Amino acid sequence: MTRPIDVQGLEDFDLVTLGAAMGVCEVDLLTLSPARPRAAVASRTHDGVSYFTAHLDFDVRGSLTVPDDSCMLIYMHEAGERSWCQGVGVESEMAVTLLRGTPTDFMFERGTRFTLVVAPYARFRSRFMASDHADVDMAAQRLRLFAVNSEPLKRAWRQIRDRVRDGEDDGFAPVEDLLDEHIRVALSSSSEDRPVASRGRRAHYQVMRRAERFMRANLRRDIYSQELCQAAGASERGLRYAFDDLLGIPPNRYLAMLRLCTAHRSLVTAEAGRRSVKSVALSCGMWDLSRFAEKYRSVFGEQPRETLTRSVPDDLAMEEVDDI
Repeated sequence: MTRPIDVQGLEDFDLVTLGAAMGVCEVDLLTLSPARPRAAVASRTHDGVSYFTAHLDFDVRGSLTVPDDSCMLIYMHEAGERSWCQGVGVESEMAVTLLRGTPTDFMFERGTRFTLVVAPYARFRSRFMASDHADVDMAAQRLRLFAVNSEPLKRAWRQIRDRVRDGEDDGFAPVEDLLDEHIRVALSSSSEDRPVASRGRRAHYQVMRRAERFMRANLRRDIYSQELCQAAGASERGLRYAFDDLLGIPPNRYLAMLRLCTAHRSLVTAEAGRRSVKSVALSCGMWDLSRFAEKYRSVFGEQPRETLTRSVPDDLAMEEVDDI
């Protein structure tokens, strides 16, 4: 199956559709940009392997968990200076290995271009064991994030990107060739090739994550700065520094975007019991419905009711009576 698109031409996306484009796991995306999310993506499945390539035209915060029967390899063709994975900075021409069941947080800055491959974990493990190294779980840290200093591996990733985005139906090398080179380069990488976060960056990441968890757990109500600082274990200045370092926006702006994107996801997926725009807005702590509609339209390019009407079945669409 092939879903090609001209990567030179960006398209508007809703975050749910963009996250589902990988087709292999649930991806929770949150835009950090004030304009509608735009991207150019293409995907393909071949021989039991999923291929996906993307060019993002917005700052995005996301999380995913690789399915238990899969592994994910990612190559960063271009990465903005704020991009990171698990709080560790990601640069252009780096690769990431996400093994089965691995929960992963990331932030990609606008302009990021990447290609990923999702293969059966059994095939990855088989190639790893053939490399005569220790058990794959023991080498997970060496595999996770590394600079690609191999021209053959860079070339292989560029070829995959080009074939996927051009919709070619042949010319794909066996995925085992990619796995072998990826594993070889990862395990032979030096400490200089494997970036780590500084102590300050690690502290900022933990502060940001604690604050974010508190926000998500309390979206329905007003959240005050003092209780957010207490939950994050940081002063107001420390909290602001952490969000600026990791996300480039202050905590209050992130909370506003989190509310909007959570409402957006609910409207797109038309969750049971949430077919009213009003109920979705209130569940996300947005009490001023006119302001909610205004902000929603500025970010997602349409009124909330338009998103909901597009999501619900035809026989239910007429039941939606909100004027928002």
